[in-house]
Amino acid sequence: MSKLMLSALVAFFLIALLPTENAICQESYSERKVIGEESKTAEFRQLVKQICDPATKMIPDTRFKRSNVYLRLTNRTYVLNGDKLNQNAALGGSPYVFLTVPKVGFGRSLYEIYSDLGYDAEGVLKQRNKNMVAIVFRYKSEIKFSSDREGHGLLDKDDFDQYVYVPTWKNAFTLLSRLAGDKTPNPKDPFPMKFSDESSQNLARFFPAERRKHLSQLPYSLLRMAGGPDWEYRQLLESKMSMNSHFRGVGITENTLSPADNRKGVPEFIGPNRTLDELLEYAVIDVGRMEFKEVHN
Repeated sequence: MSKLMLSALVAFFLIALLPTENAICQESYSERKVIGEESKTAEFRQLVKQICDPATKMIPDTRFKRSNVYLRLTNRTYVLNGDKLNQNAALGGSPYVFLTVPKVGFGRSLYEIYSDLGYDAEGVLKQRNKNMVAIVFRYKSEIKFSSDREGHGLLDKDDFDQYVYVPTWKNAFTLLSRLAGDKTPNPKDPFPMKFSDESSQNLARFFPAERRKHLSQLPYSLLRMAGGPDWEYRQLLESKMSMNSHFRGVGITENTLSPADNRKGVPEFIGPNRTLDELLEYAVIDVGRMEFKEVHN
């Protein structure tokens, strides 16, 4: 069975499992619990309170505005030691991680958050029964939003890894190349980009510019079928930079599960990975897990 056919079957299976009447619009959740918090401002505490409150109104994706507070969705097990919050837990497993605006958590169920973040049907099914948390946080002052071209930074400075960017194809290519770095990783780097072999690292660092542009213009499925160096490089972007098959490179996610409900996706950013104790403010919020069951009318 081809990958395309499998994805279609997964999508059909997911739709069959969901309630049939206004399933996405009518999704609900109970009061969310804060697992751990380090807050310094009333503004931040109010933001966390609104994410936790199921009565908070959903904000349409057309009204999101960037601030210096971000949200990242991750697995609960990554930030807990047993039932206790791990202060040394990181935002993710790579040098840079994908982020969005915290108000994505307003009035949205976990399913709706997945949908707006660009998970496809197969991706959502893989998340079944996984307990998830939303990490809402503010970086310390040394980490800033890139002012170059409204966040689409050129990454031409030595302190390139101290900025949050709006991810485009061009700056993602450059970021992968720079993060791949030297063949001998810096022992002081807490989140080095790791490669299984030298050829993969060289591919990440030196993939030709003309091939990069060509790759950004081709459909993911076509690259996969063609194989070769282009596909190998595309796989590195996915495994090292979390740029999945729905990455558009325009700074807005693609809502792949509910394209007909007028939700166009949410702002996305890529920011330096940090541990909780390296953040200025943070709150780890339990957003539950998804369970699917067969529904008979």
